[in-house]
Amino acid sequence: MRTLGRFIAGGGIVAFFFFSWIIEMLWNSIVVGHLGLFKPLNYWQAAGLWFLITILFAGVGIGTGRSVWWSRWTRD
Repeated sequence: MRTLGRFIAGGGIVAFFFFSWIIEMLWNSIVVGHLGLFKPLNYWQAAGLWFLITILFAGVGIGTGRSVWWSRWTRD
């Protein structure tokens, strides 16, 4: 079970860096390239942006109703 937990945690770290790269590519191609609104982001700025987004929206539960989370919380 401990090995599975390490694998999942490692996958989460890899996913964080992968999605940081995706955010950088999307920002630089759409916002900068097509719209010309802001300056391009480097990789670490995109990682910081992704980290802030994660902190801000982690407890919101976008896309799920409260009853789903409440039933999981109260279930024994």
